[in-house]
Amino acid sequence: MINDLVGDYAFYYIEANAFCIIILLILYFKTSHSIDRQRRQMFFGNTLATAMFYLTTDMFWVLVDSGTITTTPFMLYLTNIVYYLAASAIAYVVSYFMVLYEGNRKIDELPIRILSAVPCLFNAFMIVTTPLHKMYIYVDGNGELVTGPLYPMLVTLILAYPVVVAIRAIYMAVLAENYAKRNMYKAIGFFPVFPVVFGIMQVFHTRIPFLCFGLTIALLLTYIEFTDDLVSLDPLTKLNNRNELYRFMTAKMNSLKASRASGLYFMIMDIDSFKKINDTYGHNEGDHALKVLAKVLKKVCSHTCNRFVARFGGDEFIVVVETSDKHEVERICEEIHTMLHKAITSEQLPFDMDVSIGWTRYAKNVDKESINGLIERADAMLYEEKKTKHSKLKNSLELVG
Repeated sequence: MINDLVGDYAFYYIEANAFCIIILLILYFKTSHSIDRQRRQMFFGNTLATAMFYLTTDMFWVLVDSGTITTTPFMLYLTNIVYYLAASAIAYVVSYFMVLYEGNRKIDELPIRILSAVPCLFNAFMIVTTPLHKMYIYVDGNGELVTGPLYPMLVTLILAYPVVVAIRAIYMAVLAENYAKRNMYKAIGFFPVFPVVFGIMQVFHTRIPFLCFGLTIALLLTYIEFTDDLVSLDPLTKLNNRNELYRFMTAKMNSLKASRASGLYFMIMDIDSFKKINDTYGHNEGDHALKVLAKVLKKVCSHTCNRFVARFGGDEFIVVVETSDKHEVERICEEIHTMLHKAITSEQLPFDMDVSIGWTRYAKNVDKESINGLIERADAMLYEEKKTKHSKLKNSLELVG
């Protein structure tokens, strides 16, 4: 019924695909020319290129299907084989990208890559040989394209990749302890919704280009996600930056005022004698020191979902802990010191380093201060710790003298 309403559908079908290709070309150009590209961004560019190839084959398919290009058995087989091969390729590439996006390095192992590609390769073999076995599609005696008995398997194997990865991501989101990872898995689980839903719609209405819009929307949302990362992440340490810290703290403080949620502790720290490290060993080693501390803080804050970490600026870092137990904060401080000393050895840094930490509690019934007020209070405790360390060092030197 719907197909009968589109009239001369070929023109509008090609117009829709061309429009989507232009959007993807813009995204591809922006991605390939971005500064400090991560590996997932580079593979995202490959995904965009594969998507554009698929949409191009889709336009070629409609030219034959509409009779604009002479419809012969050879052209019917050629256009449909190329189309379904491209559809299988984009399903695999998109799924590979989704797994890569979550930071899963096992997908790069050769045995895993081969195993994951088996369904796609099997589907490709069956598509290419379909004129012989006629299980997927074939041209009948009247010159019409007909679906074979295993055509549902063709569609299922194409859709299975993004669906399986999405289900896995949702499952991992439930298990994830860290709130940031949980949100990332949710984003991955949501990614295939548009392509799969629109793709199913196109299976039933082949002359309406649903899938090109679904695929383009999903890739556009992914690009926006990358842009959000650039806005909210510190480029050197890949931790949350100051803007993200203020957004997080504003939301948490408002939530605490309106509920009976647990308390909130605000921790600020910096590297002792960081200027001396830069002056003695150079700024590259100074950056290395910042990255080492960032790794330590990531590990410390990944244990549970109630911790947030950010780089505030320079060598200053922030950890926010949602708890009413100040002993947990004290344990976190000890853990940071212990893990940092181990990291210095494992990273083979040419210098020793430690951090000074100050912390304070946000009490919603007493404190009415802003985030800057919390920072000032924690900063005051930080400098008290620095004075204590300085006094101990001075006393030690006097004893040695």
